[in-house]
Amino acid sequence: MTGFLGCIIVKKGISDLKKELLEWMQCPKCRAVLTEEAGKGLVCAKCGFTAKMAGDIPLFSDVPATIEPWEKVERGPDKGTAWRKSNWKFLNALVAKLPAEARILDVGAGHGDFADIFEGRRYYSLDIVPYPEVDLVADLGDVNPFKDGAFDAVVLMNVLEHVYESRALLQSVERIVAPGGCVIITVPFLLKVHQAPFDFARYTPYYIEKMAAGAGLSVESLQAYYDPQYILNESLGNAWQYSISSQSKPQQVIAKGLVFLIQRLINMLGRVTRKGFIADAASQPNPAPVGYLVVMRKNA
Repeated sequence: MTGFLGCIIVKKGISDLKKELLEWMQCPKCRAVLTEEAGKGLVCAKCGFTAKMAGDIPLFSDVPATIEPWEKVERGPDKGTAWRKSNWKFLNALVAKLPAEARILDVGAGHGDFADIFEGRRYYSLDIVPYPEVDLVADLGDVNPFKDGAFDAVVLMNVLEHVYESRALLQSVERIVAPGGCVIITVPFLLKVHQAPFDFARYTPYYIEKMAAGAGLSVESLQAYYDPQYILNESLGNAWQYSISSQSKPQQVIAKGLVFLIQRLINMLGRVTRKGFIADAASQPNPAPVGYLVVMRKNA
């Protein structure tokens, strides 16, 4: 952790944005008021709990020693994989419907992959790594520094699969969602292992529904992104990466020629079949989605 934090430009004190957020925060141990103390961080006068600072970012959790911080990647509605583009479309449509004054927390925000969607909003970001784009560091499944009902919407975009105790995280999130508020989630399904070694699970609709109920939330919308061409290309890439190099030279030549031909056929198939689309998960009789897009609601 020291090496990563050492590269951050240290700024004294907490930013105006975080001061606004501080109004909705509390001591995670005794729920008393947190105040900023120069040279210390955010301090609880009642029990002495202290969240130290990395620059102007409060640290409520230690940064995992085994995690390798990711480099910033430019994101947008037309950038990245088909799955990423579907996430953007899904989230952008939901945020547009939120009231202008809604308080939004982006959990696992990283470098702010979706931050542009929240421009002009009362938007706050959280991660377990003090990236320059986040407002605070906390493992919400273990340490939750927010007051009950602090947010109108909590966003977890491609986060749950990277959390080993995902049910504990969702239960913690439920407490800080205002009555009538929502939890917006995307999780991959037929997607390769990524961000290793922090990739722990893939979820079915049945698990998602039970997990929501266990956290006291109801599933308002359970959609999926379907894209057979994308999955075919992923599978073909796996064949190229893992199957060809172990064969004899003559077999490799034949296999590479077949891959070249199959790739062209997949592209042709994509021109005459339905493009990737978002649909209700229950509408597909034989579901094989790239991932799920979910809205959970807290009862008013």
